[in-house]
Amino acid sequence: MKKKNFITYGLLVAAGVLLLGSAIGSTQAALTYYSENYTAEITISQIGVSLMENGKVVSSRDYNEDKWDISTNKKDSTSASGALLTNMLKKDEKLALNKKYDEVLRVKNSGSIDQYVRVRIYRYWTDKDGKKVTALSPDLIDLRIKDKSINDKEAYDGSRWVKNPESTRECMELYYKGILPSESESESFADVIRIDGQVADEATVETKGNIITTTYKYDGVNFHLDVEVDAVQTHNAKDAMKSAWGVDADALGIL
Repeated sequence: MKKKNFITYGLLVAAGVLLLGSAIGSTQAALTYYSENYTAEITISQIGVSLMENGKVVSSRDYNEDKWDISTNKKDSTSASGALLTNMLKKDEKLALNKKYDEVLRVKNSGSIDQYVRVRIYRYWTDKDGKKVTALSPDLIDLRIKDKSINDKEAYDGSRWVKNPESTRECMELYYKGILPSESESESFADVIRIDGQVADEATVETKGNIITTTYKYDGVNFHLDVEVDAVQTHNAKDAMKSAWGVDADALGIL
């Protein structure tokens, strides 16, 4: 089989949308797509990575016989990106602020060789026109692991996930410590999502006769949860990580 000099980059991205009105509205899916490849002076064979949500594959990208095999949970899309949060709410269910919803996220090594993996988690808000709302903290999109916010210093204590100290609240970067064997799944890096009720704290109430109208300051804002997953092979791992990710594996303690 002919081999290519590529590091696989399984980029798996999705977003959820929260519609806020005088009453809390329903949630619907929205997608954000990205695509990019990293190259390096190394040789790999059948490498692949998948993003798992609540036990199901959201998106996968596997290099097999000189081509990329891509599959997602969106049957009508040719993108490498799947959709997160599509089953967050039951039929006709309204999203409730402060309620915890299952969001168990893992990485699966769907290739035929062992590998190291990285995850990037993006959380942000946009207005009706798609512009970022910087007045709302990403922390209000409360992604949690073992009942701790992923931003907590102790969130990944005792876990195989190592947080890049240069991570920001909008972009959390995690590295899996040690090798993820072929066909194996990682420990979860999140298990619950909750939209903090503080998002609806700022409101004005207007009374006309016996009609009361409540208007939220952030009416119509959207919340986004995007997850990227990528991998490098174990051969010449330090050089591969430096080339693809720009990190010192020894300094992070991930080998």
